[in-house]
Amino acid sequence: MNAHHRFSLTAQASPHPLEVLAFSGDEAISTPFSFAVEVVCERPDLDLETLLYTPAFLAFDTQGHGVHGQIYSIVKSSSGPRLTHYRLSLRPQLAYLLHRTNHRIFQNQTVQCIIETLLEEHGIFSIDYGFTLQAAYAPREYCVQYGESDLHFIQRLCFEEGIHYLFRHSPDGHFLQFGDGEAAFTPSRGATPFKPDNAMVAGEPSVHSFRVKLSRRFNSAVSRDYNFKVASRTLEADSRANLHERPLEDYTYPGGFTDHADGERQSQLALERHQADRCEGRGDSDQPTLCSGQFLTLTEHPNPTFNAPWLLTHVRHEGKQPQVLKEQGGGSDIEHLIDFTQGYRNRFRGIPETVTYRSPTVFAKPVVAGYQTARVTGPTGEDIHTDAFGRVRVKFHWDRSEVNNEHSSCWVRVASSWAGDSYGVVITPRVGMEVMISYLEGDVDRPVVTGCLASSITPTPLTLPAENTQSVLRSRSTPGGSGHNELRLQDRKGQELIYLHAQRDLRQHIEHDSHLHVEGKREETIEGNSRVVLDAEDQQTVTGDRKTMINASDYLDTALNSHTRVGAVWTVEAGEHIHLNAGAMMTLDGGSSLSLKAGGQHLLLTPAGIHSSTPILPGGVPIPGVPVVSALAGSVGVMTALALKTQQQAFTQAIANRSPVCMVCQSLEERQP
Repeated sequence: MNAHHRFSLTAQASPHPLEVLAFSGDEAISTPFSFAVEVVCERPDLDLETLLYTPAFLAFDTQGHGVHGQIYSIVKSSSGPRLTHYRLSLRPQLAYLLHRTNHRIFQNQTVQCIIETLLEEHGIFSIDYGFTLQAAYAPREYCVQYGESDLHFIQRLCFEEGIHYLFRHSPDGHFLQFGDGEAAFTPSRGATPFKPDNAMVAGEPSVHSFRVKLSRRFNSAVSRDYNFKVASRTLEADSRANLHERPLEDYTYPGGFTDHADGERQSQLALERHQADRCEGRGDSDQPTLCSGQFLTLTEHPNPTFNAPWLLTHVRHEGKQPQVLKEQGGGSDIEHLIDFTQGYRNRFRGIPETVTYRSPTVFAKPVVAGYQTARVTGPTGEDIHTDAFGRVRVKFHWDRSEVNNEHSSCWVRVASSWAGDSYGVVITPRVGMEVMISYLEGDVDRPVVTGCLASSITPTPLTLPAENTQSVLRSRSTPGGSGHNELRLQDRKGQELIYLHAQRDLRQHIEHDSHLHVEGKREETIEGNSRVVLDAEDQQTVTGDRKTMINASDYLDTALNSHTRVGAVWTVEAGEHIHLNAGAMMTLDGGSSLSLKAGGQHLLLTPAGIHSSTPILPGGVPIPGVPVVSALAGSVGVMTALALKTQQQAFTQAIANRSPVCMVCQSLEERQP
């Protein structure tokens, strides 16, 4: 460095010396610094491309105080007889995160872990950054970067958690320091005296002016939120300061918390943000060691209350050394330096050491307007994936990750047309369905499924527009089934229809009455068994004929009496056998006549007398009848009868022989004891 030159720029990629003519720049806590530097070089043909994005150190003095950054931009501004002017900007490597925007999901990660992931993706590794955190931060179940630059996303996360960052500079690099309290800030490098402009002492860096500004700020922060998992509980938290003052309340909803403890922390952070710059000191100095995030210890101020440590939140640096132009005249055209001819100066802002610093800059979370669509996901092989609240997981179309399973998103609540205390409507979107997504309060971290949409992958169950008069509710057998249950309505005039299809079973439970009114025909086809259990009376009225065909056997079991009334003729025909059995007495009342006919003979009872086709012979044995089979509620067994064909042959032989007792009857009689 030229002994007469105070400022210098060391650019590793430049093979030629660059002399600093002027510079100005701003640095602040939780803000990437930016410096504009004007240099001159004897070479008019510097390779600007090789200088871009390379490290450089701007020294404010010969003791190593200054700013280290990367050359963010560079331009050749003018050329003289011997020197060429170049203007460049220095910014931290963190500033390059501004140039990548993303839509991305982080799950079950702490803010520190998320920030580390982003930094290392940009080549900022652990040797270049660090965290000094006093509080413990729980992992975020679901955190979305939505259309934000990586830089904005990091700043937003820090803002939400009360974390700040600053830079520590050396000729070899700059270190990115994150913290949430005083321990992360840079200690004071010694006291700096207060020397007004009219009492400046040459060669001694000092503060030339210092003033304190008091402002009215919110002194109460109240926030409220809602957690559906504890829906009956009111989640509200508040923090207050300066209780002697008239309350000025900042009420926020939603507060962005799910339990009371987190709510208290959020409200306290909000209050600290409001109160951070309530008392702010501002000053001017020529002390080159000052930087943001550092404590300034002021001395010799006539107001003794000012002689205390102040945390510098913002510093603007300016410097000029026109002597580098040598024989060439002219000066710098950097903004804000028109009234400044030579040397170094800065302007700074700070807050008392006793005040907790929180960044006042609001880095807002993106607000999603309108709706989006996504596709329901789940474990491989599962058609339905849900939890106790009926929530599902989805894959957003903007999500470029390879995750397409039960880990593709958080659990997403599903809106219903009706939801009550263990009653309502539950229709769970299934894996593969396209669903419509809305966001509560536009919050990207709080998606809700509001409906389903048809697509080329999941077409409608109707052939449209041909079946446009139909409405349908059709499910699908699962897992992996091709069957379905269905309720379909046909509203075409003249063809109105309600169609109900059960792939397997249909069950109805009616706790009171059921009424069915059919104005036309009613047909039922049952391919299996039919069983009806009536616990009370059964009545049927048939206006026309009743025709019943039973292709097998008919069983009727009556516990008490059975009454049949026929208005005209009652005809019973059996192909083989009729057996009437009375436990005590049987009465056959024929009115005017009774006729019995069997085996070619007959017996006639009339008012005139009893007539027989043949003399009545004594003896004989009664033929046993067919035993009664109960009509059991379970499976019905096959009724077993005697060998009727054998009986018929015996009857025929008895008639031919005119024998009063047939051989079969005789054998049965002989077996009896």
